Amino acid sequence: MELRHLRHFIVLARLKSFSKAANELHLAQPSLSRSIQKMEERLGASLLARDEKHFALTEYGRLVLAQGELIVSQLEYLESEIKTKQGLEKAKLVIGASPIPSNSIIGPAVGRFIRDNPDISLELKVESWSRLYKLLLKGELDMFIAETNATLLDQRDNVITQCLPQSQAIFCCRPHHPLTRLKTVYLPSLRDYPVGMPSAMPQLLRQRFEDLFEEDRHDFVGLVKYAQFQPIKSAIKECDMVVITPDISVREELASGELVALDVVGVPNIKASFSVVSMKNRRLSHSAEQFVDSLLTHSSAKAVGF
Repeated sequence: MELRHLRHFIVLARLKSFSKAANELHLAQPSLSRSIQKMEERLGASLLARDEKHFALTEYGRLVLAQGELIVSQLEYLESEIKTKQGLEKAKLVIGASPIPSNSIIGPAVGRFIRDNPDISLELKVESWSRLYKLLLKGELDMFIAETNATLLDQRDNVITQCLPQSQAIFCCRPHHPLTRLKTVYLPSLRDYPVGMPSAMPQLLRQRFEDLFEEDRHDFVGLVKYAQFQPIKSAIKECDMVVITPDISVREELASGELVALDVVGVPNIKASFSVVSMKNRRLSHSAEQFVDSLLTHSSAKAVGF
C-alpha cells in the first residue's frame, strides 16, 4: 500500500465527500476513486459502504482511518524533525487561540517562547473555538487554546486536552458604578443595566442566569455580545454596562482599579476551563512540545502566585 493512497483515504474520510476531498487534494474525482479502489484491492477489504449518493466507513475503513492517521502523523513528524536538524527546513509552529486566551494567556506565552527560541517561526491564528477545531482537523494548526468544558471539546474522543488553571467567571463594571454603592448586589439588580457577554457563550450556560442575557425579556435595557474583549474594556469605562468575563481577562484592570469586580449574590459559580487542544493521533513536533511545556509551567506557577 502506498502512502499517498492512505493520505487520500484519510482526507476522504474526514470530509465525507468525494468532490470535497478531490478538491482539497487537487485531484480529479475519478483519480481519487481509483486511488481508494487500489488501496482496497491491496488490503483485500472494502473500506467504504457505498450507495448512489453517499458512503460510510466499514469496520475495516474505521480501522484503517484510526491507524492510518497515526502512521501519517508519525511519518510527517519524522520527516519534519530530520529536515529541521539538517537545516533544510526552519522549525515552524502554527497556534490557534480563541479571543480571550489570545490576549491574557497566549500573548505573553508567545513573547516568552520567541525570546527563548529565536530560530523558530511562529504563526498565531485568533478565531472562534469552532473554527479552530475545524482548522485542527484539517491539519492547519499544531494546537489551539480555548475553553473546553462549556464547549464540550473535552468530551471529543479525537483530541487531547491539557488543562490550564481554571479562571473564575465574574461580573465587572467601571468604578463608581451605581451598583458599587449597594451594600449587597443580587442577580436581579443587574437587570437594570446593559449587560455584556461573550458571543460564544453556550445556551446551556446562558440559561443558568435565567433570562438576563435574553433580548426579549420585558425589562430589556441593552445587551452587548462580544467576540473580542479588548474593545469592551474601553466601553465599560464609558457607560453603566456590566460584563461577564473570565477574571483572567481583567486581572490587570482589577489590580489597577480601572475596573471593579462585583460580588453578586445568587450568581452561578462558573469557571472557565481553558486548555491546550491537539489531535490524539497526530504527534506534536519538538517545537510544539516545547511551547506547551512552557505554557503549562508558567500558567501553573502564576496560578499559585509565583
